[in-house]
Amino acid sequence: MSHPLIIVSKKANSGARKAKEKSYRRWGIPLAIAAFLLIMVLTYFAVQSIRAPPGPSWHLDNGNLLVFDNQEPVSATLQPIEATSNYTLEKVTYQSFGDNIYGLLRIPNSSGTKPPVVIVLPGATVNKEADSGMANALSSWGYASLTLDERGNNGETPGPSAMDVNGGYQSYTQGDTPVQYKQIYDILLAYDYIKSRQDLNGNDVAILGESMGGRFAIIAAAMEPEVKGVFTVSAGPYGLQSQDDPTADKFITSIEPASYLSKLPPRKLSMFHFTNDSTIPINMGKSLYDAAGEPKAWHEYEGNTHGVYSETYAGDLHDELRSVLS
Repeated sequence: MSHPLIIVSKKANSGARKAKEKSYRRWGIPLAIAAFLLIMVLTYFAVQSIRAPPGPSWHLDNGNLLVFDNQEPVSATLQPIEATSNYTLEKVTYQSFGDNIYGLLRIPNSSGTKPPVVIVLPGATVNKEADSGMANALSSWGYASLTLDERGNNGETPGPSAMDVNGGYQSYTQGDTPVQYKQIYDILLAYDYIKSRQDLNGNDVAILGESMGGRFAIIAAAMEPEVKGVFTVSAGPYGLQSQDDPTADKFITSIEPASYLSKLPPRKLSMFHFTNDSTIPINMGKSLYDAAGEPKAWHEYEGNTHGVYSETYAGDLHDELRSVLS
């Protein structure tokens, strides 16, 4: 059976093409634009996730004390700075909450032994380079030191400053991570990094904080039970008053070092303070000391020195370190 031959005229072909082009303009172009926008949005979020990885989750316990739920592995990069007959100096950089944290690691040349380590937290506006006096003294006594640039503290580690309590509270009320919490986490990661070094005694680590750094030293040591002891120079509480606001009071409790003192024993707290300190008056430092449990030690000196290394208390500091670290 033969099939009829169907002849389509040029006019009919032209009409079909026009209909197809009209349909494409109606649906194809909008769909292409939508697909392009979708790709752009997905690319944006992918880049953001690479640039700013989410930090660890945290919560406040029943006593309104800070708890980190998933402390992440720490990976650091090293840059040699100096090598002398007495010590080597390295710049350490690691990530915390998506930011680069910077520190100086000074290791004494101690005939093949693994030296104990002191994490040093400088006072407000004092960066890691400016705190070399403390690092030099520790090295001369046989201790390695990792001096951190705290957040927004006149060093390489970005801000905002951990001294900005109001800014921290705003972050807290907005469900973000306050800079004070990030600062504590930075210290805990520094401890983990020291533990990972085969040339350091990661089982023999203490934390020393000067002025503002002393507050963070107490809290970080309370949260890390393997830290051997805490040393503060010119440190004290924030002295924040109750706001008769449950949210504000929770935040205040979570950043006050006094809130964490009960978690320190049997580790020792050693405090050093000068009588005429005008930045953190001695009575504030003594109130923090009095609230602490044993073992503890209080060292008081005449003068107005605040938050820096001084030969005045060097001998007592050395003795206290020897009582805590090998």
